[in-house]
Formats: sequence, structure tokens, C-alpha cells
Amino acid sequence: MEKRCLLWGVAVLVALAPVSKAGILNGGFELTNNSYSEYQTPVDWTNVGHTDGVIAYSVFTTPAYDGNYYYDLGGYGGALPTSGDGIEQTVATVIGSTYTLTFGLTGENAINSTEFLNVLINGSPVQSFPVVYNGAYGSFQNPFVTQTLNYTATSASSLILFTVTGASLGANDPMIDGISFNLSTGSSVPEPATWFTGLAGLGVVALRYRKFGRKATVGS
Repeated sequence: MEKRCLLWGVAVLVALAPVSKAGILNGGFELTNNSYSEYQTPVDWTNVGHTDGVIAYSVFTTPAYDGNYYYDLGGYGGALPTSGDGIEQTVATVIGSTYTLTFGLTGENAINSTEFLNVLINGSPVQSFPVVYNGAYGSFQNPFVTQTLNYTATSASSLILFTVTGASLGANDPMIDGISFNLSTGSSVPEPATWFTGLAGLGVVALRYRKFGRKATVGS
């Protein structure tokens, strides 16, 4: 009975062990709802303040960053976004572990104006990335640039939110693609297999102690 209870305890602890995997789903916006449309919310994401945003690179012959589609925070049907419009997704995280959020960023580059892509992870301080007009390129032709930021998790799940702000919304709205969210180099958490090995070892030691400890007590 004692052995059975101990093994059940090990199994429960393994089930509660932290999961080391985390990641964005459909970070390249390649998944669509049955068929491609500029007026749909991308699969696995939630739109904030509007209901569109996925655009094919072929529509404006935009230099591709990742795959065939990207996300425009100004939308397609709603070309004049409201400040705070954006997109969000919740991912699994392990408390105390550090993650790196990586994505490609550019802007519509329609007129000489500056807008801001704001990134907020689970209530952490907002990090703003300026989207600046580049006169060397035409509308929707400014190449994507890779951006990164680090985040140390404070809960078992984290909400990643991208929003847009600026004085001239609709002129140089942020465009994002190739979003990933992974453990940072040097940051690690116990794998379930590691937990099982360690806990099982402790269980064996405890059982042997009980067995031989009793013998020693009886013989003394």
C-alpha cells in the first residue's frame, strides 16, 4: 500500500511538472479560414478593435519576409485604424523563464509620417517600435526588418498584444510577419522526463530506506 501511494505521488508530481514548450501559433499568418481573404481574422489570433488585416504579399508586390502573407495593423477593409487596434494571442509560459519575441516589421510607407507598433506581454511595460517613412521606397515596398525583445514570465500563460498608435493613422500603419516566441538562449526549465527520472529515483531511495530501516530497528 505504501509503495502504491508513493508511486501515485510521483505520477501526480510529474503531471504537474512545468511544460518547457512555448510558442506562437500561425506566426506567419499562413493559415486561413478555408480560403484567403483580406477581411478575416487570422487563425489562432484575436483581432482587437477591427476584423481584418491579413494581406497577401502579391496584392501590393511587397518584398516578402516570411511565406505568402503578412498582417497589417491598419487592416485592409478598414484603412483608417483607431489608436489601439491590433492583434493578440495567449501562449504557455513557465514562471521565471526568459523568452525572446521575434518578428519582422515594416510600414505601409504611404506618406511621410511616423506611427508606432506597441508590444505588450502580459501587462509588462509597453515597448514601442517606431514605423518611420522611408523615401527610398514606394508604398508597401519598404522591406521588413527583424525586431526582438526579451520577456521573463510571471505566470503560466502570457498574453502577447500588438497595437498601433500615431498621429497619422492610416498613412504608415505597421505590418508584421514571422512572429516567434521561444525560450531565450541560456534559459531552460525541467523537461517532464527529467522530472520523472529525479522523482522516481527519490521514490526508490525512500522505499529502500523504509525496507532496510525497519530491519535495522527490529534487529537492534
